[in-house]
Amino acid sequence: MIRFWGQPKLSRKNLQLMGLELFLRQKTPNGWQLPEDFGRFTPQEISDLLIQTALNLDSKILSLSLNLDPEQFIDPQFWVALKNCQQHLGEIKLEVELTEHPAKHPIDSQQIIQAAQKYYEAGIPLIIDDVGSEDNRLTRVLSLNPFVQEYKFAIQNFRQTMTMAVILQQLSFWCDQAVAQHKFITVEGIESQQDLSALQDYPIDMVQGYGLGKPTYLATIQDTNLHSLKK
Repeated sequence: MIRFWGQPKLSRKNLQLMGLELFLRQKTPNGWQLPEDFGRFTPQEISDLLIQTALNLDSKILSLSLNLDPEQFIDPQFWVALKNCQQHLGEIKLEVELTEHPAKHPIDSQQIIQAAQKYYEAGIPLIIDDVGSEDNRLTRVLSLNPFVQEYKFAIQNFRQTMTMAVILQQLSFWCDQAVAQHKFITVEGIESQQDLSALQDYPIDMVQGYGLGKPTYLATIQDTNLHSLKK
């Protein structure tokens, strides 16, 4: 059995809830775990789970963002399934995050660009996850800019190797890029009020992190209906 866990994504201005980033988890004898192989779940399975989850969410949720690794991102079945999924989500906007993870098998950069265009044409906003990390560096970001709505910058990716002052220099670069390219920018990895205060002079739109809200289990409408029947 698989379910989504959701982490709050908040407005930087007033910390108002804007949406949830979704993380897929699989139930095992040892509890809910990160799947060893995301590829074993079909686009249709994930799309169906998205719909069943969205139907059970509070009306305050404005968006749901789904992480796709490069192999999933270029799979035509994904953008078709997610395009159809969006039609069942009502007022909730479905977004796709292209992860920074290197592909397990060679993927041509043109394949990534063509897939990004497909999501754009399907009306599914594209987010580049963890800009400046692994494969989501400047060259890829610039090539995808015509189809991208938002950048995400992950503080946690740099904490072990950089001071906060140096991390903020990196953030400043990506904020400048976002402003120049007219993109939203979200900062992830907020762990404390001190982290939040350090961002006050940067043109950031949204924030995420354990200090603002950890990922939590999201029941589906089927779970809720079954629970009601058992009462």
